[in-house]
Amino acid sequence: MPSDGAAKAKEAMAKRAKKPKNTTLQYYIWIGGAVAALVGAMLLLILNPDKGPFGIPVNDDGLITHVNRNAKTWSADKSSMFNGWTLGDAKMLEGVSVSGQSQPCVVPDTQVPDSFDAREKWPQCFNQPIYSMGNCTASWAVATASALSNRFCISSPSEYADLMLSPQQLLSCDSANRACSGGDVDAVWGYIEREGLVNESCFPYQGDGTVSCQSKCSDGASLRAASHCHLNNEAAIRKEVFLNGPVSAPIFLMDDFLVYSGGLYQEMPTATQLSAANRQRLIHMVKIVGWGSMQGKGYWLIENSWGADWGEGGYAKILAGGDPQAREGIIIETYVLAGTPASGKLGDDADDDIDLEDIDLDLDEGDDE
Repeated sequence: MPSDGAAKAKEAMAKRAKKPKNTTLQYYIWIGGAVAALVGAMLLLILNPDKGPFGIPVNDDGLITHVNRNAKTWSADKSSMFNGWTLGDAKMLEGVSVSGQSQPCVVPDTQVPDSFDAREKWPQCFNQPIYSMGNCTASWAVATASALSNRFCISSPSEYADLMLSPQQLLSCDSANRACSGGDVDAVWGYIEREGLVNESCFPYQGDGTVSCQSKCSDGASLRAASHCHLNNEAAIRKEVFLNGPVSAPIFLMDDFLVYSGGLYQEMPTATQLSAANRQRLIHMVKIVGWGSMQGKGYWLIENSWGADWGEGGYAKILAGGDPQAREGIIIETYVLAGTPASGKLGDDADDDIDLEDIDLDLDEGDDE
């Protein structure tokens, strides 16, 4: 028989073996620590944003080197537009919205070439400098005014050569939109159809929504749009641009697109989508002026508003025919906008009547295909 000491030792060991470990308590302690760490990290980012990922410069040497080593169809470089900007600053370019209120375009059926550049077909209409919108969410105004300027020139090259309609007027005078805090790409056309736009020389671009609407020159004649509509597929966009000139298009912003310098842009697998505080992806407006193909892939030729030293002299080639939700391109091809110029110059009286029956409209309501 075992001794009393051995029996007591065995009994103590049995009690220790039966005592369950408090794993639940350990789990909650671990979770609590993780949550505390996460909250601390978030507070650190709020109090010291430069310490977080969005404190990384836009013109980051590491990102540029990474793209140039790994991208197959495009290259990256710094641009003066983003000197001193962080990715956190770029995230502040929010506010461009799409209400979806425009009617679909009717585009005549026509054969289009495999490649096209509106600058080559209508060279007298593309001598204007590239806008640099600065620290102002103004792409909605710049792309819209610029595309309509081109279309006025295309409709009458001798009368409207080198025309530049004022995007600053939209920032300062269009109360339905939000100036440098963004604008609705549909609502902006309502203003242009009612009030028209003066020339850039009458109301120069300042990238400042606080500039008074009264700052535009008093004797400036306005040009109105007669109508606008939207295009919803690649074929319709090509036909419309080929027949009538540039259109304005929304794109989703990616961090690597900010450093694009040439070639056919396709977002890198490592690219980060830029989103607003509400997690909605940032929309930016550009102007489509043509298309083509490179290395067997189709692209849109776009004009941007980030200055002439960004991209290919202010232009870019962006993958066409893709689905942005599947990371197959960044242009939202299902909602591209086209405006029709009204005929003739209009005076300062914005209430002058226009007889739409006397205007030859290329665009009307209905489906393209």
